Amino acid sequence: MGQPRRGVLFGLLAAVLVGLASVPNRPAVAVDAVAAAGGGDRPVLAEIERRGVVRCGVSFNPGFAANDDSGRPVGFMVDLCRALAAAVLGKADAIEIRRMSKPQEFAAVAAGEVDVSFAQTSWTLTRDTTYAVDFGPPVFHDAQGLAAWRLPDGRSALENGELTVCVPTGTTTQAELESLIARGRRPWKLRIYPAWPDALEAFLGRECGAISADRALLTTALHALDTPRDAVEIAVPPEATREPIAPLTPNSDRMWMAAVRWTMFALILADDGGVTGANANFQRITGSSEMRRLLSGLPDVAAKAGLRPDWAYQAIVQVGNYGEIFERNLGAHSPFRMERGANRPWTQGGLLYAPVFQ
Repeated sequence: MGQPRRGVLFGLLAAVLVGLASVPNRPAVAVDAVAAAGGGDRPVLAEIERRGVVRCGVSFNPGFAANDDSGRPVGFMVDLCRALAAAVLGKADAIEIRRMSKPQEFAAVAAGEVDVSFAQTSWTLTRDTTYAVDFGPPVFHDAQGLAAWRLPDGRSALENGELTVCVPTGTTTQAELESLIARGRRPWKLRIYPAWPDALEAFLGRECGAISADRALLTTALHALDTPRDAVEIAVPPEATREPIAPLTPNSDRMWMAAVRWTMFALILADDGGVTGANANFQRITGSSEMRRLLSGLPDVAAKAGLRPDWAYQAIVQVGNYGEIFERNLGAHSPFRMERGANRPWTQGGLLYAPVFQ
């Protein structure tokens, strides 16, 4: 790779992964660093209503969370945060987006510095039992991926025996690769970096022949950086993996977790039942019994949970169902044109499944 090309890629990397300059916190502002806010003993919903915004942590990755040209946060995970704000406050843009790294995330959620984190974290047993957080339902099903530079003759570097792989530390990706190497499945060497942007920058600088992360993350990042398709290939590891990406909330407030959980389920159920932002009013009257219950919000139950009577309706009308959110940020209506794959409803062969809404 020549110096001019590398300079362009590094410039794009800075724009995509570092973002625009920070601005003071306010609803729907540019992504900002986590600042101490204090946990307190007040129930989360009451605190959200007092402050007037939902604070969501995100990882800054193309398609999932980034700032657009005007500095407005956009992306799949941002829209999940907006749906939650629509459900609990009635205003989808009443959000405060905070950029988080993996080391920050668990402590920030437990301390109440954010109300919920959509920072693309996989649900694992160790994380669930080690940290003072609760995992919500998986909102994105991914798998581990490997991106590798092609050799000068066009062959895959993954077929070339010894290979150095860049990987961010403390991830399920690192653990899977270490296990693969320890069992003699591949003669690879790992080069560990503090965070995903560091590993990506090293890969773009040819410090390693490959990089490993969640496959969707690799796909969107390399596309956003305009990496030539004939220069890099994205493959899967020799053994299948699963990465159930789920939101995190403090484990000190069960009702808040219920609000997050059922808002995500509402988006999934609406997608499965064909309820969209455009037809929700019609479906309120003509839909199946479960869709009518969904759009009515089950007021008696909502009142017990501290939710608005029309919480699910507002989330769907203001932001859309799961499929609409996916397609505009990652799928057919986005630059990435990612296939939904496992992120389809269970009735269509995917893994998205909502409990009974009654």
